[in-house]
Amino acid sequence: MVRICASLKTPHTAIAAAAIAMGTIAASPSTSLAEDQATNDQIIEAAGKTSDKSFCGTTPIILGIHDGFGINGWSKSSMAAVRSEAAKCPNVKQIVRIGQGDLQKSIADVNGMVAQGINALVIIPDFGKSQLPSLRNATQAGVKVVAWAADPGGTAGKDYFAYVDDDVMATGRTNGAWMAKAIHEKGSIIYLGGPPGNPVSAQILAGAAEVLAQYPNIHLLTGTKDWPVTNWDAAVTQKAVTALLAKYPEIDGIIDDQDGFSGLGVLRAYQSANRPMVPFTLLEGNQLACDYAKMKSSNPKFELGTLTARNWLGRIAARKAIAAAEGLPNNEPNIYRLPVYEDTLAGKMPTCDTKQPPDAYISAQFTPEELETYGKTE
Repeated sequence: MVRICASLKTPHTAIAAAAIAMGTIAASPSTSLAEDQATNDQIIEAAGKTSDKSFCGTTPIILGIHDGFGINGWSKSSMAAVRSEAAKCPNVKQIVRIGQGDLQKSIADVNGMVAQGINALVIIPDFGKSQLPSLRNATQAGVKVVAWAADPGGTAGKDYFAYVDDDVMATGRTNGAWMAKAIHEKGSIIYLGGPPGNPVSAQILAGAAEVLAQYPNIHLLTGTKDWPVTNWDAAVTQKAVTALLAKYPEIDGIIDDQDGFSGLGVLRAYQSANRPMVPFTLLEGNQLACDYAKMKSSNPKFELGTLTARNWLGRIAARKAIAAAEGLPNNEPNIYRLPVYEDTLAGKMPTCDTKQPPDAYISAQFTPEELETYGKTE
């Protein structure tokens, strides 16, 4: 492994320099990793919303954009990240599709965009390895495929161009460590995941379980191999948690892999059951932050540890895909290790911005107008 050289000439020299400060390793576009010595603010400043357009090139290209679900606020912000970045480039035409939680539709969407002549594809492959053959076929057809936010399996540089994400196992470990601290290394907790078998939930659960195994007095009631399904939807989440509250008279903490808006279903379930909220770790959310501020005084054990919703990674995925199709270099890291973003245990209160919509994510750095413009699928 090698560090990125400080004198490396790249369209993203500022980002590369910041990556060096983070301890970035491995200059290969398929393996580069941003280490967690940096704070969230430093990482997002270096890798998120920038004014740079050098990745655009000049050759007219068609960019395909796909989200396997595309049904919630997190998907809207993620779509906006990709679309707003691509919109910087007047030579880039966008074709947008969403899978609506349907594997066969997602596969057909990708095949259809390839048939329409896309040159690059930015995709959230929510169905993981099941989508790999379609990504491989697109790559073999000459499309520069950049997967992000869900692991497609396979090999970057062979089956697709690149995979951009946080280090998902490390995120699970962060969740587990925060929870152990929040419940003083003793108690019974639950884990909530998304659709059955999705790679994000599986990896976060594995990382959390690895850490929690070090604490003999912490019991993961929902097990280490599977999870109560939320479909990353607030209504489904509320129903799942209501059932768990009926089943378990004592739940001391909750680890959830979804965003703070969908995770509001947890708060609603506790309120309906007249149970006091307990320590809760998941991704950030504007309404979650606002509700925390309202609920804390009457729920003294309610602590919140969030991670950035990481929608801003879509900007990196867009830059990599467009640059690759243009034959330009991009040396931004692909994988980011993210520390806790908001942490009430450490006095880092969640940000409630009443000027933003309830399903906004502060780290995504969108104005309400930008979110409305670029969060659309067409």
